[in-house]
Amino acid sequence: MRKTEIERIIKQGSTKQKIKLYFTDIAYFNTVGIKTAQIKGSGDTATIDSPEKILTDRERDIIFNSIKEPKDIKYWEELRIGNKAFLMFKPTITIYAKNFDYLTAQLSKCITEKILHARYEDTINDILEVIEEKKLRETLVKTALENLKQFDAMKYQKKGFLPFIKIPEANINGKVWLLVEVLNEEIQEAKEYIKGIETFLKKYLPLQPYKQFLRKEEDNIKAKIQKCRTLTEIFISGLAGLGKTVDVKTKEELLGKDKLKILDWDKIEVEVTDEDIEDIKNAGR
Repeated sequence: MRKTEIERIIKQGSTKQKIKLYFTDIAYFNTVGIKTAQIKGSGDTATIDSPEKILTDRERDIIFNSIKEPKDIKYWEELRIGNKAFLMFKPTITIYAKNFDYLTAQLSKCITEKILHARYEDTINDILEVIEEKKLRETLVKTALENLKQFDAMKYQKKGFLPFIKIPEANINGKVWLLVEVLNEEIQEAKEYIKGIETFLKKYLPLQPYKQFLRKEEDNIKAKIQKCRTLTEIFISGLAGLGKTVDVKTKEELLGKDKLKILDWDKIEVEVTDEDIEDIKNAGR
């Protein structure tokens, strides 16, 4: 907000505009200023100093002292209750964003694990392929299996041919299916939660810093969801950098019954009732 606009509201604005400006300053501190705030002093004389703020202490005092009429006191109380309510729900919004960070990391870990498995399998089999002496081949396969126990590696041999090793992907596939299931549940819950808070802000607490905070967190979540979607596409389409493509049958198995289909945030319909909004507001009483 421009300084000239702030000065105009303080000098010429209505008391309601001044109150909204006061709480906009509070909202700005709670979303931006708090990141750079420092506590000065100690005990009863301790104060919070923040270089990121909209109003000076003098301007805040001027606005506060101008609130005298019952209708203005009522409006002040409404914003105070709304502000308290929002701050109660704000940490959960951040937690949702962190949950998506975790799920994205887990999916990425599965992709990396799959690539490593394929590299181990390909490298060892390339070595085995040039070993035609049966006894030595069997010894090398046994040694490889002992060293790859954690990957559930197994001996693979067609009739009439010397053995190779194979690392099954079933365990990784199961992990990915489970992660996508959890991800979809989280997407649904987060969408309902954020849209509820968004509706509450529009109706009871129309403060720009809070709207910007909510929009930023939502964009962050949507970006993480898209990254997860990209990871699952890599997972079913092939192994990056290895030049190996998943065959049609395996791809169908991986896809299963939409097991890897990630919900589209923008297409999820959420119903926010008046009762929901009142419950949010009452949390601040």
